[in-house]
Amino acid sequence: MTLRRSALFVTALALTASVITPAAVTASAAGEVHMVSVIVSETAPESSVAEGAVTAAGGDIGRRLGLIGGFAATIPASSLAMLGRTPGIAGLWTDGSVTLSDFEADLEQYDPLPPNTVWRAAIGLPSIPQETNGAGVTVAVLDTGVTRHPDLGNRVRARVDLTPDGGGYDTFGHGTHMTGLVAGNGQRSGGQWAGVATGANIVSVRVSEWNGATDVSEVLGALEWIHNNASRYGIRVLNLSFGTDSTQKHELDPLNHAVQRLWHAGILVVVAAGNRGEGGQNIDKPGDDPFVVTVGAADTVGTADPADDTVAPFSSRGPTGENVDKPDLVAPGISIVSQAAAGSTLYEMRPAARVGTQYFKGHGTSQATAIVSGVAALMFQAAPSMTPNEAKAALLGTTDPAMVGQAGAGAGLVDAAAAVGAARSRAFVNDPANVGLARSTGTGSIDSSRDNAKPYTDFNGDGVPEQVSGDIDALGNAFNSGAWAARAWNASTYPNSPWARFTNVSAGWRATPWTPGAWAGLGWDEQSWAASSWQEAGLNPGNWTARYWRAEAWN
Repeated sequence: MTLRRSALFVTALALTASVITPAAVTASAAGEVHMVSVIVSETAPESSVAEGAVTAAGGDIGRRLGLIGGFAATIPASSLAMLGRTPGIAGLWTDGSVTLSDFEADLEQYDPLPPNTVWRAAIGLPSIPQETNGAGVTVAVLDTGVTRHPDLGNRVRARVDLTPDGGGYDTFGHGTHMTGLVAGNGQRSGGQWAGVATGANIVSVRVSEWNGATDVSEVLGALEWIHNNASRYGIRVLNLSFGTDSTQKHELDPLNHAVQRLWHAGILVVVAAGNRGEGGQNIDKPGDDPFVVTVGAADTVGTADPADDTVAPFSSRGPTGENVDKPDLVAPGISIVSQAAAGSTLYEMRPAARVGTQYFKGHGTSQATAIVSGVAALMFQAAPSMTPNEAKAALLGTTDPAMVGQAGAGAGLVDAAAAVGAARSRAFVNDPANVGLARSTGTGSIDSSRDNAKPYTDFNGDGVPEQVSGDIDALGNAFNSGAWAARAWNASTYPNSPWARFTNVSAGWRATPWTPGAWAGLGWDEQSWAASSWQEAGLNPGNWTARYWRAEAWN
C-alpha cells in the first residue's frame, strides 16, 4: 500500500541488486497485531509531529533517513490509512511487502560476508594494459542517479533526470553503486575498490527517487533520450538493471522494441537477467530480448580460479518463455564493493553492507551487469568501429568455459582480457551475433509490459492512489503502442514524448575541477540536493508529484 500527501512513493520495493529486505509484515499468532515495516517521509523533518503520530498509533521508530527527511518505522497494519492522512506525514512506503521471489528477499543475507577481493582477477582485469581503461567511451547508466564521488573524478558528462527532483543526484543508492562498478577508479580506496573501465565517461539517467520506484513508461522515455543524445555524448554502452516479470512476447513488447532501437543505433545494451532464482523461464524483461547482452550472477566462492565458480542461487535462469537461451553469460555478483551514496536510503537501511564511509557491498545481477558494461567500454576503446553485434560475439566467444553446463551460466564467466583482445583484433568482424533475428514491432501492450510491476496514481487528488490499469502511461496519458512504435526517434521528435517536459539535463562534473579530499566522509542530507529541484530549475512538474509506482524493477 502506498499513501501520499505530497511526494512520490511506492507500494513495494524489490531492488534486487541492493534490496531492502526486512519482512514487511511480521508473522503473528491469532489475536496479535500485524506489524508492517514502513518508511515515513515527513512534511517538516525538523519537527516531531510524524514521530509522535507513529508512536501514538502503536508503532516503533527506527533509523532516521536524513536524505529523504524521514525515518524507518514499524507500525500496525491497521494504522496505514490513518497515518497516511496525518498532518506532518508526507507519505508512507511499505518496505518490502511484495518481492519478485524468495531469493530477492534473501539477498541481504550476503551483507555480512567479507568483501569480494578476487573478482577482478577472476575475470582477467589485471592482464589488460593500464592504458586500456575505457578512455573516450561513454557508458549510459539508466538507474537511480549518481552521487558525486572521488572515484568518478570529472568523468560524469551529464546527469539526466526524469523525476521531480530534477538534479540527477542519487538519493536511493543503487545508481551510484552501479556507476562505480562501471567506471570508478578507486581513488578513495587506493585502487582497492576500483571498477572496470577506470577512464570511461558516464551519462547518468535517473528514473527513480529515494524509494527506487519507477515505471515502464518512464524507462521508455529515458531510453528515447539516450538514443537521441548518443552521438552528442559518445554513448556506446547502456547499462540497464531495470526489469519486469512480464511474459509478453519480445516480438511485440514496447520495452523490447525500445532497447532494440538503441542496439540498432550502435549502442551495446547490457541488461540484468534478474534475481528470481532457480527454476527456469524467469528472465526479466527486457533481458529476454534476443539482441541484448543479458547477464547472470556468478559466485566466485572466494577464489580467482573460475574452475570452482557457480551460478549464484538468486540469479535468474532461462530459457525465456519463447525458448531464447538466456542469460548470455555471467559475471561476479556476490559481495561486490563499489561506491556508496552516503546518506541514501540503501546506505542508511543496510549498515552491514557499508565498507568504510565511501563504499558499499552489493549482491545481484545488477552488479554482474555493471561489470560487463565496464568490460564493454574497454572493448570499444580498443575497437572504436566495432558494432554491438560484433561486441556481443566477442564477449560470448571469449568466456571462460568452466561454468558452461550449469543452469543459468550461459556461455560462461566473462573474460575481460580475452574479450578486449578479440575486440582489438576484430576477431568477430566476420562472425557477428544476432544474424537473422527479427526485430520487435513494439505494438504490444504497455500494461502487459509492466505485468505485476504496475504503477499507482492519485487520479482524483484525494490522497488515495488507484492502480493504473490498461494501456496508459504513468502520467495518465493513453498509450497507443502502434503510434509510439512508428514515431521516429530524434532530437526534433523528442518534444512529442510525454516525458520531454519532465526531462531535466544538468551538466556533469567535467568542467568543474574539485579536490577529492574535500569530500572525505561525504554525507548528503535533504538540503544537499533541494537546490536542484524542478521549481528552482524553472520547470513545472505539473501533476507529476501525484504519481506512485510499484518498484519491482531493479536487479
